Amino acid sequence: MKNDEQLLDSLLKEHAKMKKEGQHDEEFLKELEQRIDAKQGAGGEVIVRGSSKWGVGHKLTALAACVAIGGIAVVSYQQFASPQSKHIALENAAASSQIDQQSDFMDRESAPGVKAELEMNEGVAKKSEIANELEKKANAPSGAKAKIIAANSPSPLGSPTPKVRVTQPSLEFGDGDDFGEGWGVGGGGGSAFGVPSATPKKSKARSAGSGLSKNLDMIPRRKEYMPPVDKNTERYGQLVENSFVSPVDKESKRSTFAVDVDTASYANVRNLITSGRPIPKDSVRIEELVNYFDYQYAQPEGKHPFAIHSDVTVCPWNKDHKLVRVALKGKDIIREERPATNLVFLLDVSGSMNSSKKLPLLRESMKYLLEELNAKDSVSIVVYAGASGLALPATPVTDAGRGKIMNALSRLSAGGSTAGGQGIKLAYKVAKEEFIKDGVNRVILATDGDFNVGVSSDKALTELVKNKAKDGVYLSVLGFGRGNMNDRMLESITNNGNGNYSYIDTIKEGRKVLLEDMMGTIVTIAKDVKIQLEFNPARVKEYRLIGYSNRMLPNSAFLDKTADAGEIGAGHTVTAFYEVVPGKALDKAKLDELRYKKNVPEKETEEAEHTAENKNELLFVKLAYKRPDQKMLDESTYFSKPVEDVVTPWDAVDGDFKFASSVALFGMVVRESDYRGNGNLQLVSKLAEAGKGADGKGYRGEFIKLVNKLKEAE
Repeated sequence: MKNDEQLLDSLLKEHAKMKKEGQHDEEFLKELEQRIDAKQGAGGEVIVRGSSKWGVGHKLTALAACVAIGGIAVVSYQQFASPQSKHIALENAAASSQIDQQSDFMDRESAPGVKAELEMNEGVAKKSEIANELEKKANAPSGAKAKIIAANSPSPLGSPTPKVRVTQPSLEFGDGDDFGEGWGVGGGGGSAFGVPSATPKKSKARSAGSGLSKNLDMIPRRKEYMPPVDKNTERYGQLVENSFVSPVDKESKRSTFAVDVDTASYANVRNLITSGRPIPKDSVRIEELVNYFDYQYAQPEGKHPFAIHSDVTVCPWNKDHKLVRVALKGKDIIREERPATNLVFLLDVSGSMNSSKKLPLLRESMKYLLEELNAKDSVSIVVYAGASGLALPATPVTDAGRGKIMNALSRLSAGGSTAGGQGIKLAYKVAKEEFIKDGVNRVILATDGDFNVGVSSDKALTELVKNKAKDGVYLSVLGFGRGNMNDRMLESITNNGNGNYSYIDTIKEGRKVLLEDMMGTIVTIAKDVKIQLEFNPARVKEYRLIGYSNRMLPNSAFLDKTADAGEIGAGHTVTAFYEVVPGKALDKAKLDELRYKKNVPEKETEEAEHTAENKNELLFVKLAYKRPDQKMLDESTYFSKPVEDVVTPWDAVDGDFKFASSVALFGMVVRESDYRGNGNLQLVSKLAEAGKGADGKGYRGEFIKLVNKLKEAE
């Protein structure tokens, strides 16, 4: 007892001195372990600087104190401690890591079975003399000792939560049989979620080199704690709605934007509604809501990989305005003719993914992908938490390969901080090594949305994926779960990585994204797709693009072959709505006619001979795109289509138009837009019912239920 107290005092003093000298906790603990191990054995002693020699019998006391000091476990307890000592030391000391590692870990609640385990081992759970000594030291008012106070603060079980810092990558990630597998002390050779063992020993269930064993004595497992609704840690990029513009000069006559086929915003908003959470305005990207749904647009018939469709009708939320639909339909391809695919899955297995709606849902959803792939395709799996590693090298998707892939997935478990930047670099490295010329090469990131270790800033990650896309390796993102979503960053890296951004909140959505929509996700038919509309000032008083707020481009970007834009996959549809105020442009003094001046052709389009002699034109649609194999400096292909000022009665427009407009209005209502006119949820429901149609997959009916749920809550 006295020796323990003196040792603890010595360690605290030495730790404080090392801190002043600039030494980190990890260095201090590593040095202490080396000094202990160097003297391990009968009669061995360990030197504490400026103090006495201490027998190896006090090793547990020393390390328990160090864990309380630094919050970091650096040795394998199974080397030297009894099950009783292991449990008590880890339980009473390791929880102080909540202080020093707040940026690395979220709070945790008890995993199922932990309470029963502690009750079953009530005798073991009693505090030893060493633990009592630590509690006595917790009364220290300041300095390093003060951390011991926090280490002994109540937890959901009445005991602290053990947490272990990731120290090195490994190919072993636990059995994955239960949520939380992978927490605790690792087996021999180290683990991505465990602690490297200096002298590996076999457990009863698994050999020393087999990674984490769920049979390690008395290591409690903890489930991830989801933040309460009122503790909003999710981040969304700011959206400023497009306002009405009068086409009075060269710039204002034209509206340019990049296409967007992402669907994450709709699935995210749906999840917010069904779980009773508030809907942040910036989470509602109207174009992603509209483009979530399938529309039966006609296939392209010419040489271009997509077709342009346009319609004009009366705006349902403002009868004095017109509603213009501009839609693109990507060319479908035969599945058997799909090019070979090199997919590298980058999976977030950090502690925040330890929830039933995150890593387990990811596992189940990926099973659907294997139905789409075949023997000419390969799948690699890179994982990241506090460190990154290759969990599965490139594996052909044969019958045997599917088994290997599923086995690798089943072994994954969550734990650690989120070194996403490091993981992305490794994933791109693997994708480059397995690169398929004339094939599909893509990294698919699956995460709950936050990188907090390594390359983590939005700007740095964006630049990284943008540069890799130039080399032909694209990036797509699958978002999961609540509470930690950095939606702003995920959308940014997807847009710059030439990919798609989806959010998976249910197994049904997992099937949609990874099976039904996967062809369009992995097979790009056109990249850097830009749309530019030029409005006739003689017929358009004002216009406004609904949605696409963060996809707007300067007009000059339309002819700039280096300007990055959006991608369209096989079979994808893109729908955009413009609300138009009919009449003449307001400021005639500023009119300097562009297209709408006789005999002044547009040199950039293949229809340059077409001029504005037809005064019935409302607007002129122009498209620019590149083939997937083209480089940044290659010239884009251009084509165009005039849109006549012919208004189709609302009752005569097709069901797709009606339904898509209801979704666009829904976005405006939820965002409380100043431009929603007399639109409300009741009108949204009415429009959606009119355009529901056959609805074979039930997605439109699901949308109507969401609208009605919000109506009931008003």
